[in-house]
Amino acid sequence: MDLHHLLEAAGIVVAGVLFYSLAYGWFEPDDPRRRPLWVGVLGLAWGGIAVLLMISRIETSEGISIDGRVIPVAIIGLFEGWGAGVLAALPAVVYRIGLGGSGTVAGIVTVLAVAAAAGLAHRWAGGTTAVRSRHALALAAATFLIQFAGFGLLGERGRTMFARVWPSYLGLTMIGLPALAFLMATIVERRGLAQERERFRAVLDGATDAIRIVDADTHAILDCNRADCELSGLSREQILGRDSRSFWPSPAATAVAEEAGADRKAGVPRTQAALFETAAGRVLSVDCARRTVEYRHHRYEIVIFRDAAERLAGEDARREAASLRSVNLLAQAAAHEINNPLAVIAGYVQMLEDRLPPGTEESHWAHNCRNAAARIRDAVARLSRIVRVEATHPTGTLPPILDTRRSSEKPRDDAGR
Repeated sequence: MDLHHLLEAAGIVVAGVLFYSLAYGWFEPDDPRRRPLWVGVLGLAWGGIAVLLMISRIETSEGISIDGRVIPVAIIGLFEGWGAGVLAALPAVVYRIGLGGSGTVAGIVTVLAVAAAAGLAHRWAGGTTAVRSRHALALAAATFLIQFAGFGLLGERGRTMFARVWPSYLGLTMIGLPALAFLMATIVERRGLAQERERFRAVLDGATDAIRIVDADTHAILDCNRADCELSGLSREQILGRDSRSFWPSPAATAVAEEAGADRKAGVPRTQAALFETAAGRVLSVDCARRTVEYRHHRYEIVIFRDAAERLAGEDARREAASLRSVNLLAQAAAHEINNPLAVIAGYVQMLEDRLPPGTEESHWAHNCRNAAARIRDAVARLSRIVRVEATHPTGTLPPILDTRRSSEKPRDDAGR
């Protein structure tokens, strides 16, 4: 083959590969609403490349010119399906009809058959991201056979012509098509990695816990999420590269180092109420979990932590509820034990007061006993209405005790309803 013609054809095809790579940034092929536009633009673009290859023919050593019109049709059909393959074949078909001649029908049939074969190869692969070298090699072999059959449609003249150029067509399809497929697969893989990174970043930033990835050897922060930035008071750019130990003031820094070493030996260490220093100098209590992973002979530490204020508030509420329940049980038991003898004492004092002459000292004593019994009855009633735990202020040697009067009063906001 003429080297100049071959390089010219290769440059045209490489331009198509470059367009395919750039098109991922211009379109959103994963969006079902934009998928038809993506297929249409790529199909027609590669169809234009097929026409350019028909114009830029390659002269063989036998003096016969060949072209690689089927290569663009096959490659775009392999990666984007039969729809793109058929659209790529249409410009080549129209151009071939315009040229005319006895080989028009054979040329049209050949191009359309290659588009159909590319669509079947795409379905066999299972989608754009699943195309592998075996699919490209199988399609290259099918393309070569279709070209042989296309020359056969011309009769004896076509078979004689193909016998002279079949090595050129074999090299063009069996080498060129797999090489292009490799380049296209690299573009698709790179796009998949970019999407995976975007998805990873979105999930990481959407987490409510602060997540930080640290180099286990240098303690440099390699990545963090939005919750980490909000908790530390720094932007992502300010956090990356910093020494992670600067966020854990002593003695927490020592505990962090010990936990990182323990992580490599057993399980995932979890620390509750560890000290964490923000950019403003405020020290927070955080709950922290750490895990060290190894990737390509390098160790990374994954740190997940959150502000412990909510957990501590919940624990305080649970402790208060448990304390209130204990006080209520004790108060109700005491009230039950006191009420029965108190009722007997109050009844006898009432009968005694009724029998004593009014105005006597004994009658005054009985009256005071009856008032004291009433106060005891009121105090016992308050024990059964305790809604919170309120203590008295210590006075002298008397320690704080339960203030039954304040503990049995309803909160003001509830009382006003």
